[in-house]
Amino acid sequence: MTSAFRISHGWFVALLLLPWSGHSEPPPGTLLPPVSPGCISSPFGPRILANRPKAGTYHNGIDMPAPAGAAVRATAPGKVIHIHRKGAGGLEVMVQHDGFVGIYSHLGMVTPALAEGKTTVAAGEKLGVVGHSGLTYGMHVYFEMLRDGYPVDPAPFLGVPLCDVRAHSQR
Repeated sequence: MTSAFRISHGWFVALLLLPWSGHSEPPPGTLLPPVSPGCISSPFGPRILANRPKAGTYHNGIDMPAPAGAAVRATAPGKVIHIHRKGAGGLEVMVQHDGFVGIYSHLGMVTPALAEGKTTVAAGEKLGVVGHSGLTYGMHVYFEMLRDGYPVDPAPFLGVPLCDVRAHSQR
């Protein structure tokens, strides 16, 4: 971890202190989905979930349904910059990828290697497993992309479709 993470009281402030690599964002469809097979059950952007006020009115990432214990994988190579368990995201792994920070949330556990301090990850490398930590209304992984400290829609970079609502409701 960088010293910015050790001295900061909030991960968002620390993200703003990370140096920008100067690279452009990845081309559309070039990132690996964090879970496979992947589909998006709750997209990026404004949303209203009936009877779920704690879910908020704006979704800064995407939800991808997967069964409990399914592998959550790095979307691209990178460096693990923070692992924590707090707030709505529950157990989260933050990875500095080339051009963006990826936030993987609602994990059940992280891999033993990451728990023991491993920081470099390859594209497709297992980070942990889907769990039910934080504020969730079903089994899924939440994936957020931050560029220059601001959320961007990860869907175009992952190239995964929206879920079939009928199939998803039966999971």
